[in-house]
Amino acid sequence: MLRKRQRILYVGADGPRGHSLLVPIVAIASFLLFVITMYVNNCPDQGHSCTLRGLGRLSFQPLSDNPLFGPSASTLSRMGGISSDTVAGQHQIWRPFTCIWLHANVIHMLVDLISLLFVGIRLEQEFGCRKVGSIYFLSGFGGSLFSLLFIENRVSVGSSGALFGLMGAVVAEVVPNWTKHEGKAPTFATLGIIALLLFIIGLFPHVDNFSHAGGFLFGMLLGHAFFARARMNWSKYQIAPHSRFTDFSGDSNIKMCKAFIWVVTVILIFILYLLLMILAFKGVNGNDHCSWCRKFSCIPSSHWNCGGSSGHNICKVSFLPL
Repeated sequence: MLRKRQRILYVGADGPRGHSLLVPIVAIASFLLFVITMYVNNCPDQGHSCTLRGLGRLSFQPLSDNPLFGPSASTLSRMGGISSDTVAGQHQIWRPFTCIWLHANVIHMLVDLISLLFVGIRLEQEFGCRKVGSIYFLSGFGGSLFSLLFIENRVSVGSSGALFGLMGAVVAEVVPNWTKHEGKAPTFATLGIIALLLFIIGLFPHVDNFSHAGGFLFGMLLGHAFFARARMNWSKYQIAPHSRFTDFSGDSNIKMCKAFIWVVTVILIFILYLLLMILAFKGVNGNDHCSWCRKFSCIPSSHWNCGGSSGHNICKVSFLPL
């Protein structure tokens, strides 16, 4: 039993314990939505010097608009991307859900979906569709809410926050059960490479590193809640078999403590969601209290503007009506 639970992420693990259906469906749907987004974008119709114009209606915006081959900011907003203006200003509260199905550019989509398949399929085989699906979508929603505190009027999209949620769930499962897992170095090396790639992509327009951070935090908490197992060594509490206190021995203590920790975790999750929803829907700007936060999500460049008055203004856009 343990050998099958010891390797979650790598290829070449023991045979899967179950099938993976949800993760491939999410990946296919996200890819199709990117194609639809490019079709709606219709760069040639905008009169731009499109990138890869031979793709016709699916050609990309000029690199000065989207440096990693993707649609315009207005199209991403129209398809369901988030910004403080649309969520807090126009009260379009569905956007924190819809944005996790979209991708800002080709590079973003490829890294997200390949990583999702690599990490998510193993998790779904191990823990099932309902648990992994719940962690994925709830982490994505939490990451979107956290992102709203910092992106101001910049459009942000992507399933990266949800993917970081799955990675956080892996950490929440592996670390407390350290001795029960083999091959931890390859597992964390894989997560580190994915995180580094997505952090770099998050420095470009329309992808937000705060969504990544928020998704990871919620993923760790949700992973603890959904993958709850013994979290520490309770051997020192075990009572001798012939003790008159046998009825109150380790098993009972473990169950009570696990239940207490689980309840505290669930309460903390609800408090964080409630707090972030209140702050995000009120339009609170976290950048007012953090001088470097803008650079964490949209690195300054001569090719785009991350909130100033100069340069090509593709991080701040005028929104098209839905």
